[in-house]
Amino acid sequence: MKTPGIWVTIGKKGFKTEDLKRLVTYNDISGIRLNTGRSTFSWIYEAIRVLKESGYPLENVLLDIGNKKPRIRLKNKDGFKLDVGTQIEISNNEQGDGDAWLAEPLFFKEVKKGDIIYFGDGEIETTAIDVSPERIVLSSLNRGLLSEAISIGIKGKSFFDFCISEEEIKEVNTLLQSYPVRLILSFVHNTENIRWARKIFPAAVSIIPKIETAGAYYSIMEILEEADCIFVGRGDLALSLGIERIGIAQKTLLDKAKQFGCKVSLGTGTLDSLQWSETPLRAEISDITNSCLNYVDYIALTSETAGSTTPFKALDYLVKILDYIKTIA
Repeated sequence: MKTPGIWVTIGKKGFKTEDLKRLVTYNDISGIRLNTGRSTFSWIYEAIRVLKESGYPLENVLLDIGNKKPRIRLKNKDGFKLDVGTQIEISNNEQGDGDAWLAEPLFFKEVKKGDIIYFGDGEIETTAIDVSPERIVLSSLNRGLLSEAISIGIKGKSFFDFCISEEEIKEVNTLLQSYPVRLILSFVHNTENIRWARKIFPAAVSIIPKIETAGAYYSIMEILEEADCIFVGRGDLALSLGIERIGIAQKTLLDKAKQFGCKVSLGTGTLDSLQWSETPLRAEISDITNSCLNYVDYIALTSETAGSTTPFKALDYLVKILDYIKTIA
């Protein structure tokens, strides 16, 4: 049985300088991922500097770029608590009425009455009960807490595309001059996105496409011809394809990648329960074990570490599970 390496996503919320120094002491950390969608480049520079000075190899630093998922802004920055049936109104501008606003005109053009609107990676679902070009009213289908700047999406619809702004291109290329790292491309749809990125970011150690859209899933054969490693983002991919399909989709991607000799990192939902529980779900442990049985090269911790104030809880549990599997491999 193959024991995968570990990718850890770091964020300002969970990792201070002393945490980064502790992180590099773990033996199985094959990649440390920084997500520019939620971090300033000044913080990313500082994080990479600390990692380098701590002896961590720069070629194992992963910079996630192009993550432009639309995010709502709440009038109440402490969050918006939802029960089943709670209504929330989202305006298209900051001065509008309602509980939140979203600066994404295409969203208001695409959404239709009855659509399922999800937040984050689908942890919270709502249904659109009133729609206009200026605002939408949603009714919650489950309980939860909407946090400031949480991402929003329309189930079964893609209303934003692969896009890296001129400003981000400049920022990334400047960073690569000092710190040559690997780049993860968010929301890739086809091989043209990968080829474009190679030309635009010539100093990158490598380009890793993130498979999280229906377009990327259906173009996987062509993508595998271009890539030596892919990152499967199960959260957005499940919402793009339909959550009931993610298990078969994941197995299909792993099988095809194996045919091409392409490495695979698997992320989203690995140990999410540890954000509210002291022990992981049995299903999560089984999922990790099945990843080993299916020859996954890397298991990625995402929000379990980047968005947590106790990131080492998830990491230590993953190490414990993998250490046991090593004894029987």
